[in-house]
Amino acid sequence: MSKERSQSSRSFVGWLRRRALPKCAKLCAFIGLLILGLWVTGRVLTDQYQWSQYIWWVPAIWMLGSAWAFLFMSVVLAKLSRRFGGIFLRPILLLACLGCTGYLIIGVWHMHRVVLPYERSDDAIRIVHWNQSSKDVDQAGWAKAVLDQGGDIVFVANAPWGEERQVLLDSFAPFAPLERERWVNYSYRVHGEPSHYRIEGNALIASRFPMIRTGMVYMHAPINQEDASAIGSSNGWVLFAEFDIGKPKPMVVWFVDLPSDPSSWRQETMQIAADAIRYWNGRTWVMGKHVWKSTETSDSFPAPDLIIGDLNSLRGSNSIDQLAPNMTDAYSAVGYGRGRSWVPNIDNAFARQPFKLADWHIDLSLVGESWLPTRYRIKDASRWGSTEHRMQILDLIEKTPK
Repeated sequence: MSKERSQSSRSFVGWLRRRALPKCAKLCAFIGLLILGLWVTGRVLTDQYQWSQYIWWVPAIWMLGSAWAFLFMSVVLAKLSRRFGGIFLRPILLLACLGCTGYLIIGVWHMHRVVLPYERSDDAIRIVHWNQSSKDVDQAGWAKAVLDQGGDIVFVANAPWGEERQVLLDSFAPFAPLERERWVNYSYRVHGEPSHYRIEGNALIASRFPMIRTGMVYMHAPINQEDASAIGSSNGWVLFAEFDIGKPKPMVVWFVDLPSDPSSWRQETMQIAADAIRYWNGRTWVMGKHVWKSTETSDSFPAPDLIIGDLNSLRGSNSIDQLAPNMTDAYSAVGYGRGRSWVPNIDNAFARQPFKLADWHIDLSLVGESWLPTRYRIKDASRWGSTEHRMQILDLIEKTPK
């Protein structure tokens, strides 16, 4: 009886090593190549199609890490087999893994720029953007960190209303200090020159440069400023501001916060935003003698020198061209690193681990032809609150006219 059992066991193991394991080794190599093919497809098509958008949004480390794992499994299974399985596919998969990983490190993350020196020039304008989208933020501590870094223009989206926003505004009073308190809008005051501060809807701007005028457009139904706090950023909006930087032509910045619905096709979202800008009603806010005043104009939305904010589209997406044609992504020009501008807060410690390997760069800075980005960094701002978005810091200089 034991001899029969022993022979049966050896027969089963032999069958595994001759038949099953070689086929599994070949299958693992094939799956690894399929994953890399999907990754390349996502990078080529980005969000041109709705189906390709979902491939494009899968983090690169997830896909390349899976391909390397399947290569490792194929090698292990082949070692345990008595017959060759995937002997032709494995070398191809190995070369593909090496090539894609090298492209990720150099072509996507630009890690070769780590060693490049940087010194901020005297004429560089440092711009800081942060989509807070969170409560319990240490506004004073965050603002102090921005001031310590020498920020010249600060854009904050979705800062909490009420006392927290007032604390944030007070922190930037040193941009343009005044002894007496001035109204910035119907709810907030600051010991500073009002032309250097603007609060409209869920947008807050503080600047060392005075603003000449601002205007805002919502992607869907037009709403009053009083309604903006209730609607939040789900509606999507674009605010322009013209800064007097001491040049004949003001600097025009579009401050953006687009909807974050993961099921929406970004091409359609960007088209809605572009149409809203195209059919803007012309309502602007201009700086009067002491306060901001609303006025109606027949002007078009001014062309931007910079678009900055939460576009909720990955860096390099085809859809961005609808909103920012012929503009340069600041990270692609001078940035480096994994580009993690949005990291979701996951309460479950086990479920949170995969997201440490996810890179979603959706807070972007797009620069016009007249300006040159010289430095771009993403900084973790979670020490000042449980926010999912990270801060972007950008240095710009104006190009010398030919």
